[in-house]
Amino acid sequence: MQNHITTTVTTAVAAISAAALAAPAHADSVTFEHSEFYEAGFPGGEFIANLDSGSSYRSFCLEANEALTVGEGVVYDYFINTEGAVSGGVSGGNPDPISSATASVFMKWLTGVIENTAENATAVQFAIWALEGEANPNNLDGTAESIYDEAVANFSTTDNAITDNAMFSKLRVLNPYLDVDGERVHYQSQIILIPLPTASGLALAGLAVIGTRRRR
Repeated sequence: MQNHITTTVTTAVAAISAAALAAPAHADSVTFEHSEFYEAGFPGGEFIANLDSGSSYRSFCLEANEALTVGEGVVYDYFINTEGAVSGGVSGGNPDPISSATASVFMKWLTGVIENTAENATAVQFAIWALEGEANPNNLDGTAESIYDEAVANFSTTDNAITDNAMFSKLRVLNPYLDVDGERVHYQSQIILIPLPTASGLALAGLAVIGTRRRR
């Protein structure tokens, strides 16, 4: 668990420029690697999803109890949707939508509002799991707790961010799976932004400050 990380977390999310919102090319398969902000031995954190079209997306896990093999030559099939994670997770739901609270945390990470460090990537993952009903928020501390508290104070935890909140309409869920003996076996669903803007694109997009919102 995270302790005493001194990162300021604000209530801001990205306003992505129209030029960054072109539809992505979809591929048939995806592999995963750890990002540069990975903490060794941690089962979550920021991943890089590499599609065989050549597109790559930054992502975080949405479910706490499903596996995902990173590297090791494992190639997954996948589909991308707006409905949510599929095939369970701790809290269930099939599909299980991304909430606006979770979406706000992911966008703050992508835009650097939450400083991109290995410790903070772990904190973001814990906060996302708690926001998605995959972990007990009472067990959070440090930065993970701060990120969670900011999110629930300002955004809904029960909506579908993609379809209910225009601010997050470009988010998607990447659902990897394998066909095993003729049956589809699902693995760790990932939150992604379609498409992923470049670092310069994110900088040019700027930040839209969101005032405190009443919880729903």
